[in-house]
Amino acid sequence: HSGQVMVVLVLGSPILPSKNNFVKALRKLHPEITTIILNVNDQKTSMVLGEKEIVLYGKGYIEDELCGHTFRISSKSFYHPVQTEKLYAKAIELAGLTGKERVIDAYCGIGTIGLIASDKAKEVVSVELNPDAVKDAIVNAKRNGIKNVRFYRNDASVFMRQMANEGES
Repeated sequence: HSGQVMVVLVLGSPILPSKNNFVKALRKLHPEITTIILNVNDQKTSMVLGEKEIVLYGKGYIEDELCGHTFRISSKSFYHPVQTEKLYAKAIELAGLTGKERVIDAYCGIGTIGLIASDKAKEVVSVELNPDAVKDAIVNAKRNGIKNVRFYRNDASVFMRQMANEGES
């Protein structure tokens, strides 16, 4: 993999004393870190990440290559690279796509599996509720020159029911 590492610090307030020294010390210990983000979560909810973000170092996102496609990953997107490549390759192989299918990628996150499957399908419909992940997914489709994937920001379970109902009418 790309060897890029993102660190997200989640704090209750945007104030991090001597943050430049902190960034320097952290990068000295771990030179593989390519971006550091301060995420501010001042809400009393079960959500791990807050809305407000400050990029302390780097671009504020990392890029990874997966199954020959390049993906941009933001801190609020959801992504597990380690076993993903083998898993996706197997899933797509087992799906036995012929190029005539419409694939639905429910809970698509940053779009990885749908975009990778798009090579072998007629079209892909990708659905994801997280707006940050949808933004990354659209960027990822453009970066990889993929034109046969459409993204919908919606709850996948609601979306699938609507699609099923439309199919019946």
